[in-house]
Amino acid sequence: MSLRLRAAVVIAKRRIFESFLNPGYYIAQAVGLLLSYILISGFVSSIDSSGLNYMLHPLYEFIGRLLSGAFGITFLEKLFAEGPFQFVSYVSFVPIFIYLSFSTVFRFSLEKKVGAIELLAYGPVDGTSCFLAFYIKDIILTIFYLLFLILFLIMAALLNNLVLGPAFLYTLVVTFFMAMLLYSISILASVLTDSGASAMVLYIGIILFLLIVIMGSFTIGSAYVRSFSSVLSWLINWFSPFFYWGLALSFLEVGNMLAYFLILLVMMVLSGLFLFLSHQVIKIRGVRP
Repeated sequence: MSLRLRAAVVIAKRRIFESFLNPGYYIAQAVGLLLSYILISGFVSSIDSSGLNYMLHPLYEFIGRLLSGAFGITFLEKLFAEGPFQFVSYVSFVPIFIYLSFSTVFRFSLEKKVGAIELLAYGPVDGTSCFLAFYIKDIILTIFYLLFLILFLIMAALLNNLVLGPAFLYTLVVTFFMAMLLYSISILASVLTDSGASAMVLYIGIILFLLIVIMGSFTIGSAYVRSFSSVLSWLINWFSPFFYWGLALSFLEVGNMLAYFLILLVMMVLSGLFLFLSHQVIKIRGVRP
């Protein structure tokens, strides 16, 4: 086990170095920070004497209508209760998450298909070491981006005379753990399929399915989504990163920090479970489709 982990760390260092040389990582960061700037500027323009007024800015008018229609006005009020930064952090995280997880799914599947992983498996590593390297790489690069995002938002708050709010860092921590869980699901999707395209379709399908289920617990507009969610969510939500994300934020809102950290622990355990399942699948199927 220690040899496998050591091999995974060595490969991960190489992949992290390659990512730093790849413009895609920086483009994803730039897109995320640009979205942050646009959303913060729009929020500042939407403030009047009575507080946040969505009608003052066309972007926030659209955001207000979209989120209140999908999740309800209560969800919208909680989201902006401490300013724009909780919402901004979620939106600005999406580009880097898409880049890291999608590139991992596609590249691991491609390397498996062309036999690159099979070639490595004849040496001191195996298929598990290879996908662990991708997982470690995604986690480290996510940490780098989140640290940079925190500095960026602190500067934006100071320049616009805004306050980040006490819950801001806690929401970023939840986002990170949710990403860890989603990355482990991306690994499982990669080892279950035989090509990059099929792995991508499976991974996107899983994300969309989990989003539909969690939206069914908030939505007030679609009877179909509500009924669909009520049938499946009692089982699916226990494996859903989005469910635990919402649960952790709920505990944070009422100040139950013990339950909050317990949810983070559960997300770590589930990540390990999906990685273990990936190990078992690649152990049975091998590293070459």
